Amino acid sequence: MKKIPLFLFFIFFSICINAQQNYTDSLRQILASNPEPERAIAVQQQLADWYRASELYPEAIQMAELSLKNSKKISSDNLGTVKAYWILSNIYTNTENFDRSKEYIDKAYSSAKKQNNTLALAYAQYASAVLSSTLFDQKGTLKSLNLALSNIPDQDKESLLTARIYYFLYGLYTEWNDEQKSLEYIHKALLFAQKSSNKNMLANVYSATSVVYTFRYEKTKQKKYLDSIMQPLDKTINMFHRYPGQIMNNTYANALINKASYYLKYYDSNKPDIQQKIRNTIKDALQATPSSNDELIASGYGMLSELSMMENDLPAAEHYLATAYEQMSKKKKPYYHTLINVLGSLVKLSTKKGDYEKAFMYQQKITDYSNLLFDEQSAATTKRLEAQFEFGKKEREIKALQEKADDQKKKKYLLIALIAIGGIGAVFMFRSYYFNLKYSLAREKQLTAEKNEAALQIKYEKEEQARLKAEQELLTLQQQKLQNEVMANQLHLQHKNDVLLQLKEKLSNQESVNIQQIIREETLTDNDFEKAKFHIQEMHPEFFNNLNKQAKQKLTTLDLKYCAYLYLGMDTKMIANLLNVEPKSVRMTKYRLKQKFDLNAETDLVNYIKEIG
Repeated sequence: MKKIPLFLFFIFFSICINAQQNYTDSLRQILASNPEPERAIAVQQQLADWYRASELYPEAIQMAELSLKNSKKISSDNLGTVKAYWILSNIYTNTENFDRSKEYIDKAYSSAKKQNNTLALAYAQYASAVLSSTLFDQKGTLKSLNLALSNIPDQDKESLLTARIYYFLYGLYTEWNDEQKSLEYIHKALLFAQKSSNKNMLANVYSATSVVYTFRYEKTKQKKYLDSIMQPLDKTINMFHRYPGQIMNNTYANALINKASYYLKYYDSNKPDIQQKIRNTIKDALQATPSSNDELIASGYGMLSELSMMENDLPAAEHYLATAYEQMSKKKKPYYHTLINVLGSLVKLSTKKGDYEKAFMYQQKITDYSNLLFDEQSAATTKRLEAQFEFGKKEREIKALQEKADDQKKKKYLLIALIAIGGIGAVFMFRSYYFNLKYSLAREKQLTAEKNEAALQIKYEKEEQARLKAEQELLTLQQQKLQNEVMANQLHLQHKNDVLLQLKEKLSNQESVNIQQIIREETLTDNDFEKAKFHIQEMHPEFFNNLNKQAKQKLTTLDLKYCAYLYLGMDTKMIANLLNVEPKSVRMTKYRLKQKFDLNAETDLVNYIKEIG
């Protein structure tokens, strides 16, 4: 059994959809005449479902909520209430707001159970089937549909709902390539659609019946099945003209497109009369097709292009495909899959004409639309999978709560049975309860004590950690202070050495000066600085090494002295006094150090050296 082409059959359950304006006007006139509340609610729900199928979702929600409000005025829970929830759920399923959809399904179930009304339960289950199908849960869809069917008390009285369910089942088994089941359910859908007053439902079933017989004809090639294909489509087309406003344009256009495709596929399309029938049928279909239906537009122009190709009229074939592409590409949110198919045909046609530049252009557009299609499908799949997971999680939680409630119920019955045994049993249960209560209190007291003890232990551990942290911080501060004192003492020694150097210079002109002694003292001074450097390195082992590593030019001994002074936080004046030089000299040295470290004007030298230390 072959898959159904997308333009042959829409599996979804939009039955009362896209009726003509005069049909909706007639429904509004009924509402304007102030009918009985039950009648007004029914008409409001008809309008809401029509708006939903027409993708006029704000109007659909407004009308459905109005019907819900009026239903609740009659009573908090009734069949009208459940139907309103059912329509609202379908609206939010269509708009992919799965959380709101599930919310209204749950409300429908709750209301149906309060009423103890199996028909209301059937509507809730049908709404659940719609959501499950949208979330690709075919097993859940089939289960909900069968439950809904079994809960309809009188299928003849509820012929429209019954027809919807059988139509839905037909779609499922068609997807599963089960020809026998598909034929069985479409015949049942036809039976109940004929009993209902919904002409659009009946027209949809006729179109679906023709699809089923395509499977038989392709297997056997018998003419009787070919007639069975075309006759239901003719019935749909005739109904559109016979019942103006009650058959949606999509239903009518879909039947015409199907008929044209069957002419093209199963008849001798080389014959002029067949070609003319195809063209006339497609013309009528395109005139009736809503601009939002990309599949029908693409199918119609695609077949016209195919006819032109058969006549070797390549410009006309390209014109039809280009027209289809232009109409669809202008939409704010086009159907990318159909656009890609049309562009693919344009690529083949341009290649056949030898216009490779245009073929390449169309191929680039295919790539762009393919990326958009992939992103759109990925987002939609992710959203559906997330919804499936959340709903499954909630269902498991509800099931667990239900099992717990059932268990509690069983315990309650058991308790009642034990009490009914008699006095002895009553005394036994009382004593058992007393001891259980005593044990529970003791256990609770023990748990409270353990909890308090644990809390005290945690508090003690936190205080101990805080104490250790404070001690560690104190030790760190003491160590830092000690380090600074050591560096200050060593630098003080260096200062004394500088003083001795100055004395040496002053005494150099005096005859009594012992030059050798002064040189030894100067050498001693250098050794003292090396010792100071050693002590600094003990406390800051990497300080001078890090300075040399960070410098872009070699640092002299004097440079290292300045860095040590700056690390200790001495300002320019203090350093000048220690070295017995002018402040200007200190500033020049600091400027030179910034150059050696390759620092910009905004960088603070002192902070930079402290970060290195």
